[in-house]
Amino acid sequence: MNDPTFIEAARVLGLQMTLAVDSKNAISLAYRKLTGHFPLPQEIVLLQKMYKTEYERFKTNPKKAAGWLHAGQYRINDNIDTAKIAANAVVASTILNSDASLTKR
Repeated sequence: MNDPTFIEAARVLGLQMTLAVDSKNAISLAYRKLTGHFPLPQEIVLLQKMYKTEYERFKTNPKKAAGWLHAGQYRINDNIDTAKIAANAVVASTILNSDASLTKR
């Protein structure tokens, strides 16, 4: 799942999440896109907590976000907060790598 294609997909979803008005809604929609169902309330809380942690990490050290922002061919607009995009990409990648995305029920 660390293939550039998956990182690029997570980045594109991260960008879409960043452009959303509400982070809870953004997480819920990304989860729905990747799993086919809506997340439980506690899953949203955990993913929002992850986002906040990752955002602070990327905000204080922008170089750490480079891998999330430059893998693959899809380019993002540099005028958008890249720390937010990278943090949302981590959240999207986590959802993508979860059992809810990988297991067909």
